[in-house]
Amino acid sequence: MFGVNNKSLEIYLAARPDYAQKARPLIEANVQAARRRKGARLRNKTHCVNGHSLAEHGRVAMHKGFATRQCRACELMRARRGDKMKPDVLIAVTAALKKGLTIGAITHTGPKRLVKHNTFARYRRENAEFDRFVVDLTKDNYRRGILLRNQRAMNEVKRKEANDYYKIRAMLPANFPSRDDVVSNIFEAMLDGSLKREDVRARVQSFITAHNRMFPAKYAKFGNSPLVSLDEVLFDDGTATRGDTISCGLWD
Repeated sequence: MFGVNNKSLEIYLAARPDYAQKARPLIEANVQAARRRKGARLRNKTHCVNGHSLAEHGRVAMHKGFATRQCRACELMRARRGDKMKPDVLIAVTAALKKGLTIGAITHTGPKRLVKHNTFARYRRENAEFDRFVVDLTKDNYRRGILLRNQRAMNEVKRKEANDYYKIRAMLPANFPSRDDVVSNIFEAMLDGSLKREDVRARVQSFITAHNRMFPAKYAKFGNSPLVSLDEVLFDDGTATRGDTISCGLWD
């Protein structure tokens, strides 16, 4: 091992070309060997500082532009342990809990997250008083969550029913006067199981026909006698109608 000033070395090599011809390749080879030795201590490590085998848990990751060896087992330990909660974060978390926010809303990933869940859990483990405070404020969250989920499910059912209503209504002729009645009949058939949702389009016309048979627009036959209008004139040379001959009220 020896040390020499770079400027002095260049002057010496310039004055001795024969020596420089042999020395320069050796210098370049030594430079390459020195570069390969960089990081050898880290590359040759077989275990991390916590004793985990890097052959089993090791991985290569980029850190600040450099390739580094990291231990997945240590990362899992740190994730389970969590970080320490900062005082200003603790104040914000406490205020949010008092406002009624759930733990999920405070720790959920996103721009509004106040603290990571593992950090929050670590602080609860290490501070019994804070843990009791969280339990007292969030003891009804599960019940409220169940009610909220049930309400959302009911809203979704109502939304689907409303969508089905307008879809079925659109299947009927636009000039049909009793579309709402026919749609109601179709819904009743689906509820009692006599009609499947996928068969509605194919059977719409049958429901229209059944409705017209029950509520005829003009006249319908009752047995062997036709139904006639009460406003019909009885005689060609008079003005009296059938309604004029009725001797009692409809509801008498």
